[in-house]
Amino acid sequence: MIALVHARLIDGTGADAVDDATVLVDGNRIAAVGQGAGYPKGARVVDLSGLTVLPGLIDAHVHFGGFVVDDPNRTFSYWSVFPFFFDFARNFRKRRMLAVEHGVTTVRSAGDNYPHILELRDRIASGKLVGPRIVAAGPIFTAPGGHPAGTIYKKNRYVIDHATRQVDDAVAARAEVRSLADRGVDAIKAIYSSVNPFDLDHPVPKLRLPVLEAIAEEAHAQGLPVMVHTGDPDDTFAAVQAGADTIEHGILPGTQSAEFPSELVDLMLDRGTHFVPTLSAAWAMQRMHPGTLGQSMRLVAQLHRAGVPVAVGTDAGAPGVVIGKAAHREMALLTEAGFSPLEAIRAATQTAAETLGRAHDLGTVEVGKLADLVAVGGDPSADVSAAREVRWVIKDGAIVLRRLGR
Repeated sequence: MIALVHARLIDGTGADAVDDATVLVDGNRIAAVGQGAGYPKGARVVDLSGLTVLPGLIDAHVHFGGFVVDDPNRTFSYWSVFPFFFDFARNFRKRRMLAVEHGVTTVRSAGDNYPHILELRDRIASGKLVGPRIVAAGPIFTAPGGHPAGTIYKKNRYVIDHATRQVDDAVAARAEVRSLADRGVDAIKAIYSSVNPFDLDHPVPKLRLPVLEAIAEEAHAQGLPVMVHTGDPDDTFAAVQAGADTIEHGILPGTQSAEFPSELVDLMLDRGTHFVPTLSAAWAMQRMHPGTLGQSMRLVAQLHRAGVPVAVGTDAGAPGVVIGKAAHREMALLTEAGFSPLEAIRAATQTAAETLGRAHDLGTVEVGKLADLVAVGGDPSADVSAAREVRWVIKDGAIVLRRLGR
């Protein structure tokens, strides 16, 4: 048992912080929480005076196969692939540790090399590798020649074959969903947008709506949630009607409207659709597409006011969007869009866990939940940037990071 004592506690529900709290970890579960919570003799006592404990952070939209580059304006060359292959050969050790070092204990892979991403997920889950818990969508469903097969992956046949499923037929799409479900993916990801973010003047093919509807219906029949990448209100409306459980991005470069019509907002509320805005990706695209971040921020503010659940998801893997670090930028951007610090933390914990369908185990510091806990310096309930000062990380009951000084 581990007893974390004398900590400020932010439980992830949006409730006010509690001072001088105790969190008792028994095995991989939380056994007791609160002021005055007791712990048995013989427990390992960790004094966290001056630190704040919060749930392990969750990033609901990452790509392990993407870049780990802080500078969104960096020019890439032939030699840029070598660091990727080096990290790939080490089971993405750099990416795994960047997540852990920034307090991100769970991520949702929104499209990666398949089946490698499932193998990585399972090796972390078995304890063979240290890293964030992975919820994996596997390859991305898109139209033939659609994003990302016809954009960022263009001319890379290996990646196209392993990280996408190009479909134009409802029957074939259903069969592919069933195949992925049989292999153990945790979700299904589809692209429903023609936007080419690298060349707005040359859009790419978009899934036909009957195909998207078939993908969503079959995924739900297999017990899998559906995440849909959209870029404007019309596509988002169609995606929600088709059965999207989460909307990814919602606003992409070239979109004219920065708000969703009231009918779409009402539909999202009625269906319980979650929104993953990936503000960090919009931030990184400012030089190429300077208006997109402002549009995305206004949309987030609109949906937040309306009560649509908004979860932290960063699109980590895009240039300038680094796994782990980006989750803190995302929370800061949410506060700029009108979230309170506690609401931004909730978006990275409880709401993100709900978005992943894992709220029964993750997202809050409550008795019975998995012991994913982060201790940080300062008080993130007053200034969310304090959450960047990660001192301790406990994942699944095990201490996976301890920085000197505590």
